[in-house]
Amino acid sequence: MNSLLGFAAASVWRRRSRSIALGVGLALTVTLVAAVLFLTEALRAEAERAQVALPDVVVQRLVAGRPTAVRMEDAKALQDIDSVKSVRPRAWGYVFVPALQGNVTIVGVKDLSSLDGTNALDKGRDLALGKHEMLAGAPLAKSLGLVIGDSFGLPSPKPSPPLKLVGTFGSAVDLYAADVILCDEEDARAVLGLDPDQATDLAIDVKNPEEARVVAGTVLDRLPGTRVVEKRTLERVYTLAYGRRAGLLFAACIPALIALVVLALDRASGLSPDEKREIAIMKAVGFSIRDVLATKMLESLLVACLAAAVGLLLAYAWVFWLNAPGLRGALVGWSVLYPQTKLTPMVDFAQLLGIGAATVGPFVGLSVVPAWRAAILEPMDAMRG
Repeated sequence: MNSLLGFAAASVWRRRSRSIALGVGLALTVTLVAAVLFLTEALRAEAERAQVALPDVVVQRLVAGRPTAVRMEDAKALQDIDSVKSVRPRAWGYVFVPALQGNVTIVGVKDLSSLDGTNALDKGRDLALGKHEMLAGAPLAKSLGLVIGDSFGLPSPKPSPPLKLVGTFGSAVDLYAADVILCDEEDARAVLGLDPDQATDLAIDVKNPEEARVVAGTVLDRLPGTRVVEKRTLERVYTLAYGRRAGLLFAACIPALIALVVLALDRASGLSPDEKREIAIMKAVGFSIRDVLATKMLESLLVACLAAAVGLLLAYAWVFWLNAPGLRGALVGWSVLYPQTKLTPMVDFAQLLGIGAATVGPFVGLSVVPAWRAAILEPMDAMRG
């Protein structure tokens, strides 16, 4: 086997121009397909980490099928439900900022203990409630050109003073922090146009997450006309959303896959006269048909494995080193501020094996047929053409 492998490697080197052309086409195809798969899995993992900050159940009030403000008194009607740990009225929403030509997320803070552990102060200090101050996500502050000490006025339906930037925060979850502004709840209400007896929604924390569905059913009974969203429902939504977007990108990869099929058909269409002559000489010096087929398969396997390895490395570098430029925006679906922190690699052996089997397998398998046709001929007939 070692001698056959050495002979196959020498054959690949003798026909290196053709081998490089085939290898480059296969490597680019593997790069595109693997990059979409790597990015999809990494974003799914980011979404799962972002769900740590989500409440178990969210209650929204609907008017004409659209979310509207809930009443603060609705929270009192839910406090005595079994398994409910707490009901928190939340003041948050989206504000269009002309300087960005996009929305930012305003989150009202009632007390500093309500901040979850996903945020980490990057620069500056914490909020002083009641002082018209704000904390901004580091990407947002950079996009707006704000530094600590600057004041920033947000468009609002009610008169509200400018908010002073006292600090920026990063997050273990870049999807959570990219476009967020934290401020005092009263400031958030003024910016969002909420009355003192209104809230954006109700966040319910459940003692036993397994009972979230039962709690959701009880909420619907007590508050008709509301929409109840469970954390597990959001998990399925994220999975379906990224899966659908990944499917669209895979559909865009169809031309590359067609090119791969053309390359494979080129291998199956026949051997060149030089290759046929080489096989005839191999048989004349004592190679069996099995040896000839093994040698040709090893040649294709060397080219395909090297091309697939290069393609996987390029895809890994594109996604996890360069942050998937040109590809990430299509999957993230962000409005203006794309999170730019490094993605965490989520690559397992099964994914690599699947990509290899889907690309290397057909390429190697189709090389057997023309080699077998040439190997069954008598050496003298093959050399005469």
